Amino acid sequence: MKPRALGSAAVVAALCLGLVPTIATAAGEDPATPTASPASTPAPQPAEPPATPAVTPPAAPASTPAATPAPAQTPAITADLLPITLNQPVPTWEDRPITFTGRLETGLVNSYLTLWQKLGTGWVLRGSTRTIANGAYKFLYTSPDPGAATFRVVIGVKFPSAVGNTPDRAVSVLDRKLVMNRPAASYIVLTNVRMTGKLTPPEPGKKLVGLQDRFGGKWRTLTSAWIAPNGTFAVPVPDNLPATKTVRVVTLGGASTAVEASAYGVVTIKALLNAKVSNISAASINKTYRAGCPVKPSQLRYLTLNYWGFDGLVHRGELVVRDAAVAKMIAVWTASFNAKFPIRRMQRVDVFGGSDLKAMAADNTSVFNCRQVTGNPYALSPHSYGFAIDINTVENPYLAANGVWYPSNGLAYRNRSVARKGMLFSSSAPTRALVNAGFFWGAGWRQPDYQHFQPK
Repeated sequence: MKPRALGSAAVVAALCLGLVPTIATAAGEDPATPTASPASTPAPQPAEPPATPAVTPPAAPASTPAATPAPAQTPAITADLLPITLNQPVPTWEDRPITFTGRLETGLVNSYLTLWQKLGTGWVLRGSTRTIANGAYKFLYTSPDPGAATFRVVIGVKFPSAVGNTPDRAVSVLDRKLVMNRPAASYIVLTNVRMTGKLTPPEPGKKLVGLQDRFGGKWRTLTSAWIAPNGTFAVPVPDNLPATKTVRVVTLGGASTAVEASAYGVVTIKALLNAKVSNISAASINKTYRAGCPVKPSQLRYLTLNYWGFDGLVHRGELVVRDAAVAKMIAVWTASFNAKFPIRRMQRVDVFGGSDLKAMAADNTSVFNCRQVTGNPYALSPHSYGFAIDINTVENPYLAANGVWYPSNGLAYRNRSVARKGMLFSSSAPTRALVNAGFFWGAGWRQPDYQHFQPK
């Protein structure tokens, strides 16, 4: 006699009697929704079902199960199998979980389900869960590989399932890429160097990108910047020290498995004076210029340039100088910069309220200041003409006509027999450059002025 196929009603009855280990007896339990990692995929741990010789759950494997060879013929969903649906998952990025939802249409609660992915000719277990109210279920799985992936949900732990499974679903896993634009051949120090690029596809919400350089055989993060809503970024490069660096950009603030990294590039920062000259308004020098000064604002120029600081880094300085002195000043400071002579500070005296005493105490280097000579109120300072210059005023103090050394915090530098950083000597780069440009050094006066230079 030809055996009769077991009908779906009989399967349901058998499940309710505990003859199939895919259904637990407790109702209403929320399923745990694991997110499996492709690197190490644990086997599902089903609840203790009633022992049944017909179907026995396998023991948990020690590592990710090997691909299960495809059967000769995959069971189709027929009236003999429990109906179960799998909604079409939405496309997602390779570092974000794919959400799988559906329901066991019989409405059975606490039924044990497994998620499988097709790899080559076999299938690999990717997760497990249990049905909740109305037979609904949910899986989360993060795929590290972009492209099209095929998944199936089955009832129970065996593949293929003898109880029921969903149709296959193809999921599009998007490939997110972080691209850094190719750096220029070289950059000048302190020119706001930035590495630009784009994250594709862009991610909603704020996300950071970091600039890394290769140091000691490892990548270290130097700076960071926000990625714009359209995915573009411009992350600053530390450009206050000339160097050649191997750099890349990476996404920050997420899990290590979600980090995107660009290809690397080589950035070269060059040390140059990079002098810029512009006109200056009376409002910009309202503390150092006043009516009756021997020069007008129209005869002065605003000079910005790079200098080496006491910290060994490059800084941007400013000088207010006479128009006729610009070329000489650029030549002098080019020689000083190339020799890496250290300057403590280089700012307009207006920053100090026009006070020569405050500027000197701050160890400032400056040119123009329409004022009387400090220590001699009856004489007009050569700085009033925009030609004379004072350099590193603390390390190079001066003896005024009133017999007082200025500034007071530079008294330790009166002893010129001990050379220290920032002190001027006849062999110093600024001294030689200024003397060659026709300036006289105040160190030769009877009352020495080690910081001061003026045209002969």
